[in-house]
Amino acid sequence: MLLLPLLLAAGAAHAEDRTPVLVSSFQARNAESEEIASAIEAAVAKQLKRHEGLEVLRVEDSPEFEDYSARVYMESCPSGETVGCTFVVGERAHATWAVTGSVQALAQGTRVDVDIVDVDGSRVAVSFRSDLEEGGDKAFAEGVARLLESAIAGEVGKVEDIRHTGKEETEEKPRTKEEEARIAAELKAVSDELGGFTASFKRSNVAIERPKLTESDIAERSTQEGSKPWERLQMTPGEYLHYKNSGLDLVTWRARSEGRRMQVIVRAGGGFINGPIDGQYYGRYILDGVQTVDAYSAQAITSGSGAYGTLSIGFGVHPLIDVAFQAGLAGGHFNYLISQEVVDQPVQFDPVEEQQTSVLLGPRVTVALLPTSTFRPTFGAGAYWMRGSGIAEHILPPDELAQFDAQYTWNVEVFGGGEVRLGDHLDLYAQVPVSFLVGGDRLAEEAYGGGILSGIQTPTPATAVGVAVNLGVQVRFGGSKPKALSVLDETDEP
Repeated sequence: MLLLPLLLAAGAAHAEDRTPVLVSSFQARNAESEEIASAIEAAVAKQLKRHEGLEVLRVEDSPEFEDYSARVYMESCPSGETVGCTFVVGERAHATWAVTGSVQALAQGTRVDVDIVDVDGSRVAVSFRSDLEEGGDKAFAEGVARLLESAIAGEVGKVEDIRHTGKEETEEKPRTKEEEARIAAELKAVSDELGGFTASFKRSNVAIERPKLTESDIAERSTQEGSKPWERLQMTPGEYLHYKNSGLDLVTWRARSEGRRMQVIVRAGGGFINGPIDGQYYGRYILDGVQTVDAYSAQAITSGSGAYGTLSIGFGVHPLIDVAFQAGLAGGHFNYLISQEVVDQPVQFDPVEEQQTSVLLGPRVTVALLPTSTFRPTFGAGAYWMRGSGIAEHILPPDELAQFDAQYTWNVEVFGGGEVRLGDHLDLYAQVPVSFLVGGDRLAEEAYGGGILSGIQTPTPATAVGVAVNLGVQVRFGGSKPKALSVLDETDEP
């Protein structure tokens, strides 16, 4: 009674030890090779089944798509994209390796291009070209099986290990001439041993790209009967096209499509600014004995360049739009000249320059396009109030001169830039704001006396246009949840 369970357990363990390999379609490159392509696929599958370490899967073993079978999907695969289509079917069939290729009938014999695909590694491990003699299908299939087992064992077409800083990482590297020669030698040895075909090395270790959906594909599917895949997913045809070519799964796509909606966005950045961040005070008075006979005082906000930093907190009101309040500090300079003069005596001016910090506060709106993309172009607009310092924050002028309070400006800005996604909640951003000074108290003057002072130099107020460069990080919290649907990735077509 115990014998049957033991045999079943042993069989299950043996099956688990086998490597699942998909024998995919071989694409016919001309009409004369259609039957040959089908025969080669069958011959490869039959030969691989003879190898105990392999669990052979056929295209029909892959789950069907929503409206058609995996075989129909492979038969409709665009020319030259067989590897990408095989990769999709192989993933769905839970294969770790796959074999595919293309077949072309020649005037004499048949040319077969073979790709051995590492499905788990998303790469083509080995590719080679073979010219078959008549009746050489069996020898060719056995050659494919030998190379497949060598690739699985890591003897050819392997990914090298790169070790540094005490850690082991795996990276794809171009094959050296020595490695290519070794693969070519392996091919020659197999073909010499088996006979019936000749083979030459083409390439190896090539990353796989999924087949891209095109607008013509969308147009063709629009004419077909039945519900359309974008309708089942409640998308427009354009949204569906972008989704299918994004490389994202449906759950991730839907989450990213919500964009900024209901998110709290905190930005911290800084950079360079040119604008109304400097200040200047000019004060002169002249004495005749002990009596002040003339005086002139002026203070202005002037244009300058310096470093600045900003911090803002915003809220997403739309997938593409957030409204924020921004605060910032800009480093500039404050120049002052205070001169006491005496009638009929020479005048010497000694200006002084000190650091000053301007504060800016105001709202802004940011629009970020392509919410599902890693890179998102941005643009927006805002307004801010900016205040520097007054003369009393640097030195108290004599009573003969005016003491002005710190002045301020009102500015509006427009900006363009972009964001790069670093994670689900973290981005780098870059912005180039252009500001326009639209109001404020840029210049204050006070004078009394008989006009004896000569050579008065009134400070020049800040120019109307400024520019800045702002680089930083933004952290996004919360956000709206995508609408739940009964249609999930496993029922979506590739």
